[in-house]
Amino acid sequence: MKVLQLTVHLFPNVGGVETHLSDLFDSLVKKNWKVFALAYQPLSTETEWKIFEKEKNLTILRIPWLRGFFERLVQHPILEFIYLVPGLFFLTPFAIGFYKPDVLHAHGISAAVSAVFWGKIFKIRTIVSLHSIYSFPKQGLYCDFVKLIFSNCDIVLSLSKKSSEEIRKLGIKKEKLSVFTYWVDLQKFKKIPYAKKILGLEGKFIILFVGRLIEEKGIKFLLESASSWNKKINLLIVGSGPMEEYVREQTKKLENVSFIGKVDQADIRLYYSAADCIIVPSVSEEGFGRVIIESLACQTPVVASARGAIPEAMDKTVGRFIEATPENIKDELNYLYGNPSVLKKLADKARKFVERRYSESNVQTIIKAYKG
Repeated sequence: MKVLQLTVHLFPNVGGVETHLSDLFDSLVKKNWKVFALAYQPLSTETEWKIFEKEKNLTILRIPWLRGFFERLVQHPILEFIYLVPGLFFLTPFAIGFYKPDVLHAHGISAAVSAVFWGKIFKIRTIVSLHSIYSFPKQGLYCDFVKLIFSNCDIVLSLSKKSSEEIRKLGIKKEKLSVFTYWVDLQKFKKIPYAKKILGLEGKFIILFVGRLIEEKGIKFLLESASSWNKKINLLIVGSGPMEEYVREQTKKLENVSFIGKVDQADIRLYYSAADCIIVPSVSEEGFGRVIIESLACQTPVVASARGAIPEAMDKTVGRFIEATPENIKDELNYLYGNPSVLKKLADKARKFVERRYSESNVQTIIKAYKG
């Protein structure tokens, strides 16, 4: 069967959705699905990219688009809609005509507009995946619009139960809703022996942050906390984004903090393996937190905000939950530094936890939605 994937963000743009799509495409191709992806050029990551890529059963077309606006418009849904919808909307019918897919699969609301409209015109089964918690208003034009979109697709796949519940509250029929779960390549994400030695971190206690450098990820609270916690606790920050310059300036003032910048997906497990703990101090409603499962696969426990769907991604057997404030982050990490047996107990259970819940078999939920 053929599936046309519509998405705003696609690798080599960096993010959890992009990594998931890479996993999804790989899994589908292995199962002899033919995949065509229509996306924009990287909008939030400065990197090299190609307009057209083709390999066995996978074709990618990236639309050249104006950069520099995505992060500015996140808090303005109407302006973001105007920015993100047109390119996908006008090119989707050409992709359908050329590729003749059996299924349309849209990722996010902006892509869903194109999929639902053209799916109705061409009478093609349409699936919408939601990777975020949107916190929709209780009423209003925006609420009515997204309800119209979701009502006219065949299945809404939500990344978490919490996300599915907020879609249900819009008035979407229960039979249209399903929950899917990310998975992780368990051959790729596994602990690397002597990772600290490889990175020159032997004998150091390492806390690792991996993610987009935006305020919603709690980066300000984390750096403020690092200035006051035990100086033997070292923080590594991996990522890129609008707050990169701020992070660089702050790390110059802190001897126990290092800014690593962007790390290739192929190398990130080395940092997971070298860390004693991962910190996810999100201050917004996190859609899932992919770094959590990647870290746990490498046997590294997690300290995370109990926000959004994070409590669905892990539990207290493999990590610890906090309310993200500078003081709470400091107290928690000071405690773990002084109690290595607590960290070891969490780490010992991490890999089995991921093997049970986040194997590649999770793709079957998506394939089931495709086949109806």
